[in-house]
Amino acid sequence: MASKLELINSALILIGDVPLTSLTSGTRAQVVATTLYDNIVQSELSKFRWGFARTQAQLTRVSIPGSDPTEGVVPEFEWQAMYYLPSDCLSLTRINPSVPYQIYADIESPETASTQIVYCNFGAATVDEDTGFYSTKLFADYTRNVPENEWPAYFSKMIEYALGMDFAPSIRDSAASMELLANQYLNASRMARFTDSQQHPQTPIQDRPFINVRY
Repeated sequence: MASKLELINSALILIGDVPLTSLTSGTRAQVVATTLYDNIVQSELSKFRWGFARTQAQLTRVSIPGSDPTEGVVPEFEWQAMYYLPSDCLSLTRINPSVPYQIYADIESPETASTQIVYCNFGAATVDEDTGFYSTKLFADYTRNVPENEWPAYFSKMIEYALGMDFAPSIRDSAASMELLANQYLNASRMARFTDSQQHPQTPIQDRPFINVRY
């Protein structure tokens, strides 16, 4: 699959510029490309629930160093527990079991600096059937920050147009190129979402009120 340099060079060719030989050349194109690249890519990964970028992981509860991790820190106000989000998480889709939760800003402490924290409450969905007590195990379904070598071809092509669209006004000073690439990006985005949606089955909604009301 394409590398970061190859994707940037493809975008530069789309706007009529010269490809880079490295990501440290110091040219105007290189500075603009490397400055904008990560934000553009992470934004595109977060916009849609891409099948290739979805994953699951057990959440780690925030605890006091040296204490039992199952006890955890009890936050203030209405929440009962705090969990770290995975470091590669770009957007959270859901938590399993389903519990009320909210993502808050980083808390100011050395243990959780620069880490997103999920505050949540335990409910009936988290009761252990064997013990009758609340289970503190939570799992996150989320979109991760996927490296370029794992991208499918349809996503790489969409990213090329997204990069070119944002590069055009800064590198070529061309509003016309930006508008043209914006249209190309919209088409590539639609095709990428369609292709990605075919990679996993659609679950139909089972709703039969006129039959169920008889029983």
